[in-house]
Amino acid sequence: MSAMIGGMEVESPQPSRVRRLIQERGLFAVTIILAACSFVLCVLLALALRGNIRGVGPPGVCLTAACVEAATTVLQKMDLEKDPCDDFFSFSCGGWNRANPIPDDHSWFGTYPMLVQNVNNMLHVLLEHPVNKSGDIEAVIKAKIFYNSCMNNSAIQTLDSAPLLNMLSESHLRWPVLGEPGPIQDFDLLELLSTLRRRFLSSIIISFYLGIDDKNSSAYILKVDQGFVFLERDEYITNTTEAIRHIKSLLDLMVDVAVMLGAEREQAEDDMDDVLHLERQIAAILIPQESRTSESIYNRHTLAELQEMTPQFDWLAYAWKSINLDENPEVGAIGPNETMIVMAPEYLISLFQLLNNTDSRVVANYLVWRLIAYSLNRLSPRFSYRWLDFKQEVFGTRSLPSRWEHCVIMTKTMVSMPTGRLFIDEHFQEDKLEMMQELVEGIRWAFVDMLELENDWMDSDTKQRAAEKAQAVMAKIGYPSIFRNDTYLNEDIEALLFTNGDYFGNILQCLEHKSQQNFKWLRKPVVKTWWSTNPTIVNAFYSSSTNQIRFPAGELQKPFFWGKEYPLSLSYGAIGVIVGHELTHAFDNNGRKYNKDGNLNQWWSNTSITAFREKAECMVEQYNEYHWHTAGMDLRGNKTIGENIADNGGLRESFRAYRRWVREERGGREEDPLPGLPFTHNQLFFISYAHVRCSSHREGSARYQILGGVHSPPKYRVIGGMSNFEEFAKAFGCAAGTTMNRGSRSCRIW
Repeated sequence: MSAMIGGMEVESPQPSRVRRLIQERGLFAVTIILAACSFVLCVLLALALRGNIRGVGPPGVCLTAACVEAATTVLQKMDLEKDPCDDFFSFSCGGWNRANPIPDDHSWFGTYPMLVQNVNNMLHVLLEHPVNKSGDIEAVIKAKIFYNSCMNNSAIQTLDSAPLLNMLSESHLRWPVLGEPGPIQDFDLLELLSTLRRRFLSSIIISFYLGIDDKNSSAYILKVDQGFVFLERDEYITNTTEAIRHIKSLLDLMVDVAVMLGAEREQAEDDMDDVLHLERQIAAILIPQESRTSESIYNRHTLAELQEMTPQFDWLAYAWKSINLDENPEVGAIGPNETMIVMAPEYLISLFQLLNNTDSRVVANYLVWRLIAYSLNRLSPRFSYRWLDFKQEVFGTRSLPSRWEHCVIMTKTMVSMPTGRLFIDEHFQEDKLEMMQELVEGIRWAFVDMLELENDWMDSDTKQRAAEKAQAVMAKIGYPSIFRNDTYLNEDIEALLFTNGDYFGNILQCLEHKSQQNFKWLRKPVVKTWWSTNPTIVNAFYSSSTNQIRFPAGELQKPFFWGKEYPLSLSYGAIGVIVGHELTHAFDNNGRKYNKDGNLNQWWSNTSITAFREKAECMVEQYNEYHWHTAGMDLRGNKTIGENIADNGGLRESFRAYRRWVREERGGREEDPLPGLPFTHNQLFFISYAHVRCSSHREGSARYQILGGVHSPPKYRVIGGMSNFEEFAKAFGCAAGTTMNRGSRSCRIW
């Protein structure tokens, strides 16, 4: 039987077969049945791979190797003793979480970190391969030299703290705690801050960078913003037991590192106590992320006007010293009339008043400490292990990663483009592009179709402009073309001269190079089709200024992206929802403010804005009600509202696109069932999405997810979106009022 939903034919709702099994046969019996199914599936997979089961099995059941593999994979991740209408996350991910305990070198683990590990394993093999001077391009050779310098443990251990102390011997980088007590002479805040920005890409108390002008997306503009503190802001301004313990751990770390570098302990304790007091004061004036809107951070001023706001600091000199004009001659002259976006004027005013009233010894100690903290894992093991002690106290991490994995991570971070080239040469299948493009177009259609047929709160003119914006979204998939351009890759890092015995120095070269990379675009127009996301990244993105959605190659792995030989319910449920998530970001609480050309302006009517805010408040209140026991904290719906909107919209869009595909490409005939599984493909769609979010956290990591994260915890990304979606309730037979069916309390925007 079937029903018509929004003009689409879908499977009729039916009670969950799993729930009936549990009710009729009991949990123990179900466990035995599932164990038997798992064994049979493993046998079937072996036979399928040998081509020995053709024609075997019930009519209509898919018994290809791909289907048997998919069935086995799905079943192994689940805990069918759980009621899907009570806790769909545990129902879908209980088996995976039991089989994948958090590794000692992680504070949390899940499907995403697992796929990152997959990419790291692939890169490990490629970077370990000896340099081939006749086959490797120059940029790839440099990536391998960098990796080898990181793996050169004997050189790193022999040098110990010498590279860092040598850096700190420079007059404007001296760490006062290592010298005599008392006032310091000739302290130059301008020189120190500009050096941190120019040579170390360091935004500690102020962030200075080049970005796209939000109100003129065809042009780049300089931006200045607030910095950030070492821990999450809340740790400094609350007196919870955990915050007090973490602040104490931070103080101990600062003191111990100072002593390890040669300071007297008593002096270190006095100085670092002052440093911590200053950081508390900085935390207090930071503007919380949830209080920052696109409008509030767009404050257009000239350098001269910024100078009037904060007369204690020479902004023109800072710009000159931060931008290496020899390396970026295209920038030309920067004068008092240079236009900037001042994103946090209140913060900057308060900051320089604070610094002006703080002893220069304290300011210098603080800024140089922050630079040193980022260097600890680049030194000998004694520094890495002291850093680990701190991470264990705050996040629960119990061990350091293996050396090769640390070095792979550092190589793909510091020498990103050549590393990305290695990855796509060996591990990206170009046929993924076609399937991804089909998914994108199907989900784009679904968004516009729902907008036209089901959206009853947006006026027609705004709705028309929203449809035009959705049609204008550009999808970028796999990797940017520049990663195939040998000349570009070689010239990009031509000035970097790595040596095998100077890992610390190699990193400093990379940081200085990266600190200047973007400034060259200042006087050039924005190319809206351009993107540079590294293909090794396991994530997806939306850019409001270019109206792009981006899916790098690292994201296109199972269980996110399943190939065409697998049931499409799995891909629509996983990567399809991710596509919908990113598309919906164009219409979330921030993205909706940018028009189809990427410009910040009010293109919505006032009545539509009011209706949107009312519907968004429903989601804020919904997620506020969730309590994450792992963290011992309630969620903060106002902080995560943008991501929650995207999660909810992405689910609806991808499910609608999947049902259209079934209707149009299969004439309404459902995909063949997977062997041994009691699930329809509608159910598998939702299970596949939940498998994207399978994960577990240590307590410290969970706390930080809530304190600083813009995403809801993975469990509630599953429960929150699905409990609002009537098609989920129909697929699993969940009654209104159960955890997974909010019924009349459901929230919906798109």
